[in-house]
Amino acid sequence: MLAAKMNWELRKSEFDPVLVKTLSKEMKTSEAFIKLCLVRGLDTSEKINQFISEEQTIYHDPFLMHDMKKGVDRILQGIENGEEMVVYGDYDADGITSTAILVETIETLGGNVHFYLPNRFSDGYGPNTKAFRNLIEQGSQLIITCDNGVSGHEAISLAKELGVDVIVTDHHELSENLPDAYAIIHPRHPEGEYPFGDLSGAGVALKVATALLERIPFELFDIAAIGTVADLVSLSDENRWIVKKGIQILRKSERIGLQILYENAGIKALEIDEGTIGFVIGPRLNALGRMGDATPGVDLLISFDEEKLEKLVNFIQETNTKRQSLVDEIYKSAVSKMDEQEFLPNIIVLGDPSWQEGVLGIVASRMTEQTGRPSIMLHYNSETGIAKGSGRSVDGLDLFKALSSTSDLLVKFGGHQMAAGMSLNIDHVDKFTERINTYAEPLSSEIKKGKKVLIDEVLHLNEITIKLLEEVDLLKPFGTDNQKPIFGIENVSLQNMKQIGADNRHLKLQLKSDESKLDVIGFNKGVLSNHLNEQDPVSIIGELSINTWRDISKPQMQLKDIKSDSNQYFDKRSTNFQASSLEIENSVYLFFQATVFEKYANKLPNNAAAVLLEGVDDIPAFPNELTNLVFFDCPIHLDYVRKFLSDHSFDNYYFYCYPMKQAYLEGMPSKKDFASLFRYIRNHQNMDVRNKLDSLATYLNIHKNILIFMLTVFSEAKFVTIDSGILNPIKNPVKINLEDTEAFQNRLEKIEAEKMFIYNPFSQLISWVSGK
Repeated sequence: MLAAKMNWELRKSEFDPVLVKTLSKEMKTSEAFIKLCLVRGLDTSEKINQFISEEQTIYHDPFLMHDMKKGVDRILQGIENGEEMVVYGDYDADGITSTAILVETIETLGGNVHFYLPNRFSDGYGPNTKAFRNLIEQGSQLIITCDNGVSGHEAISLAKELGVDVIVTDHHELSENLPDAYAIIHPRHPEGEYPFGDLSGAGVALKVATALLERIPFELFDIAAIGTVADLVSLSDENRWIVKKGIQILRKSERIGLQILYENAGIKALEIDEGTIGFVIGPRLNALGRMGDATPGVDLLISFDEEKLEKLVNFIQETNTKRQSLVDEIYKSAVSKMDEQEFLPNIIVLGDPSWQEGVLGIVASRMTEQTGRPSIMLHYNSETGIAKGSGRSVDGLDLFKALSSTSDLLVKFGGHQMAAGMSLNIDHVDKFTERINTYAEPLSSEIKKGKKVLIDEVLHLNEITIKLLEEVDLLKPFGTDNQKPIFGIENVSLQNMKQIGADNRHLKLQLKSDESKLDVIGFNKGVLSNHLNEQDPVSIIGELSINTWRDISKPQMQLKDIKSDSNQYFDKRSTNFQASSLEIENSVYLFFQATVFEKYANKLPNNAAAVLLEGVDDIPAFPNELTNLVFFDCPIHLDYVRKFLSDHSFDNYYFYCYPMKQAYLEGMPSKKDFASLFRYIRNHQNMDVRNKLDSLATYLNIHKNILIFMLTVFSEAKFVTIDSGILNPIKNPVKINLEDTEAFQNRLEKIEAEKMFIYNPFSQLISWVSGK
């Protein structure tokens, strides 16, 4: 049995079958596509056509935004007077792109402008008083913020005291008390009349550019699209049009920096979509700010110096590679720390002084995805005594409320239900961990359901066609408020499963039902191969896309989650030791030989128990919640295993069954062998069996291991004595049936156990273990 990591929920939409069929005929599309449209409120062919149209323009008047005219007039005044202006941006992809938009626009109008991006580590987020003072001392006469500013009270007040106007352009949450800026341009300002409040920072900057240029600046839509997608704002209303139009321009971009980036990152320009922005371009821009100075991101977008841009793109690529390696390194470190804990808590809290705080949000996301639990990752700064980090959550826990319950322990925190940042004294981390988990305890059952994922439709494999996926693509661009559809497939068998990529971190497999097949790729899900068996049916959810390789296009699913409701049996049997055999978590490990137990019992995961099964009684207690059973070495007595299985049940069974000494292949000695050995011993005294056993085996033509067994039987039957390796016969021994000796019976049992657990077909072993 494999439980889902996420909380699966089918969208509760009851479709009128007549309407579905009618729209399907009118639109000449599949019914599956129509259902996706109905979920989005598109219940007429007119609405559907309007939504998927490439031509419809949705672009609101920028002057409906609060202080737009006042701010634009001040910028134009600065341009006319030759004032030195500075655009004060942010270190993420939205901040980089909004900065580029404003700088390029002001330069186009002849303004004297430069830009400043705060450093995440030295300046922090938003207006910084020291940075503002330095900029003003260096001659800045007008400061224009973008993607920040509404919380910059102190720095903006300082600028005003020093006689410098500050124009704030921002899209973040507004507090009741706003800074005393010259102008605050914000789509949700309560005194404004702007009809759409979900613009990104780049979207707001684009509106300022529109007002300054007195036209729609299509040449800036490519940059605005990057910021809009990367900042995960709603892809509805005009954001949808901005991104649609921006993607068209990105595909034909004349920006030298982007062209070089495309080539270096393996981007095919004509195939660029929101996924390219979200998973390739955006992360590279974000990596700059996560690792240090984000300034090269703006230069990438606005520079025309090809030689400089070649070097800059190489630097961006290297920075992103370092960021990826750093995330992997910290994640592995976090997993190692997690393994040291006795159980998986409701909220995972981990920290380390070596962890780079700029990437901890990514690490927390991966930890939450892999464990299904809210995760908080912290960097310990020994100089300041402060632990600072990021958290990610699941639907069962409002992370902001959880943090609020511990606010007396926190220096600072902010965020929302699913993500947050926080800082606290290192000395308070243990108490914080205890308190926040105490808060979560009543919510434990909801937390353990994992992150909720809404499934749009459950399909049969034969419904998944290129035509359907081409229809689904009509709904692009996907993103917040227009999520890429999640499809479910139930009770299908899998085949051709294998781990791929560096460190086998990814999973590749194929689903099969009747004559239909579907390729599946699971990024960062390679470990699932330890929990999947090609013989068992699975249910799976994921995103569908068209994968083209060597001019052959096929549907492919990107795996989000997978589960199996049946007991699973994994055939890992091998004569060679596998390191993965010591990595099965939440398991009871069965050992059958004391020497093997002593060697490996202390090398198991913390959430595993080691049991040495030497009989049917006095079995050590182990936690009932352990759901996996691992047969580590090969059993030596079937009755012991049979009794254990009758008393304990598990979801999954792993069979490694390492054979330490293979009695089955060696077999049993014949009566003739016993007689031959007896005659030889009867006629010899003081035999050095410790040092001359090989010679004796050769002389008698009996395998050495068999000879050792026979001598053991003779010793038990009191036919011989063995003292310090010297063997002597006993005169006139009592006649006994050798088959009645314990040694003889134990070997028969061992042979039978080896036959069952090592040499029988796996299907027979499953039948025996399951009692079927």
